[in-house]
Amino acid sequence: MNMDGSSDLDLNLRVTDSALGKIGQDNLLPLLADTLRRNNFEAEVTDQGDQTQLTAATHYEKSNTTGFNTSKLPQGIKVDQSTTPGFFTSKLHITAEADVMESMPDGEIKNQINKVPGFLKSLLLKDVNFDFKLTLPIKAADSNADQVEDGGKTLIWHVSPLQMNKLDLTVQVPNIRNIILIAVLGFLLILTLIIWFLVRRRRTRPRENARPHRGKR
Repeated sequence: MNMDGSSDLDLNLRVTDSALGKIGQDNLLPLLADTLRRNNFEAEVTDQGDQTQLTAATHYEKSNTTGFNTSKLPQGIKVDQSTTPGFFTSKLHITAEADVMESMPDGEIKNQINKVPGFLKSLLLKDVNFDFKLTLPIKAADSNADQVEDGGKTLIWHVSPLQMNKLDLTVQVPNIRNIILIAVLGFLLILTLIIWFLVRRRRTRPRENARPHRGKR
């Protein structure tokens, strides 16, 4: 987040080659990169020894982060905010609750994931860890972040794809509410896409392995 009201959204995803082999999808990250590029991200995939890394970034101008209407949030995402006016600054308190699975839009992707039993989803995603990293132009007054860096300007939350996640943040700067909401929603959209790819590929691989192989005549 920048002092001029604009914001930058960055994604850094590393997956070991052995993990990609287990799900039978060596080209998973290039597929994700192509999808992100179609959604106005700059994306690149590079080899890092025994790992493959996906980096992606996009920029939001201030004009795109103003007038955000929380009543139009997807199901499964709830945001509450309160403002305490001050002489020089206003204290803004934001709480956000997000159920990643519930927030997925209705359609083929959500239908396919809902068909997977809960215990199997837990098994498929048990080794998948997600972090939401928020960098502010000023130090946060208070938060429930799991990690704090850069003197309180950078906050990191560990995100569960299968449980309700709660973000609690207090800042003393005007007009930052909409920027934070855009960052949270942007992260959730990327997270939904990644989960869908992982669940889909891990489910389809056993089917492919089960197909009979014809011998040479």
